[in-house]
Amino acid sequence: MLDHWHPVLASHDLTKKPHGLQLGGRLICLFRTSDGNVSAIDDVCPHRRMKLSYGRVVGDRVECKYHGWMFDGCGDGESPSTPKMHTCTESFDAREEHGFIWVKSRHSNPAFPDINADKFYHLGNFLHTVPAPLELTVDNFTEIEHSGTVHDTFGYDLPRMHEVKVNFEPTENSVRVMNVGPTKVLNPLFRWMLGIRKNDLFHDHWTTYFSPIYSVYDHWWTSPDGSREAMVRWRLYMFFWPVDEKRTNVTSFVYAKSRYPGPAGGLRFAKYLFRREVDREIRQDIQMLEHMADHRPSIEGMKLSRFDKVLGLTRERIARIYRGEPVGRIAVA
Repeated sequence: MLDHWHPVLASHDLTKKPHGLQLGGRLICLFRTSDGNVSAIDDVCPHRRMKLSYGRVVGDRVECKYHGWMFDGCGDGESPSTPKMHTCTESFDAREEHGFIWVKSRHSNPAFPDINADKFYHLGNFLHTVPAPLELTVDNFTEIEHSGTVHDTFGYDLPRMHEVKVNFEPTENSVRVMNVGPTKVLNPLFRWMLGIRKNDLFHDHWTTYFSPIYSVYDHWWTSPDGSREAMVRWRLYMFFWPVDEKRTNVTSFVYAKSRYPGPAGGLRFAKYLFRREVDREIRQDIQMLEHMADHRPSIEGMKLSRFDKVLGLTRERIARIYRGEPVGRIAVA
């Protein structure tokens, strides 16, 4: 799983001190060298297994708090008490893009995710921790049926959920889902700001990729005949990466595009409000996952609806592409 690029930490959160995190059950220590570049190494000192992130940065190396052993960005280390002793720990590739620090294993060579925000205004980035395994987290964020009861802004009217049309376009390495149907009744202020009218249709299209696992969402509203579009479009990039077997982090890059006049279509003035709304919508998803009665990733035995075809499609690709499991061992319900 570490062979793929993961956005693990906001750039501004890595200062002069090392920072420890967990990715796929692996402890990783991030630190900045004297020139401001980011290094990533195993967060376990090979001497006595102290977390290196508990130490400090000295020049271009991180110093272990326990006995002062020091390690550079390549994982090469030395002991101050035994200068001739050479030691090392594993290191990782690290880079900064889009305001986040991304890491992967040294030996892999995957393509870096394409975040295409052309003509969209950047509203902000988020990092949320979900108390659920990777598969269940991806399940939640890649189906729309729950929007009728869980969400307030992005979704469909529950009494008319049967009118929502859903189409799937799977490829070998991705799953595209296209939904359109009667929008739910929005908060009057939001409805006015977004330019949404009664009986408008909500369009929710997304594509999920699996190296790393992330979904690109496009949200917009139109009149029933498609001749008029509402004033604001949304584009979200959501990256799903496991902390361990029970927790998943979701890193989100949020953009919008407005047809209102002025710089950025007036989105700068509404930035705080729109950021807060997206954050609230994500937290509503997290609350649902907190109350799951069963956190097992298996979908065997579930009574699935027409919206749930995506679960089997993503399961197969998570296992094959992201986890690297042999094809013969993958079982999809």
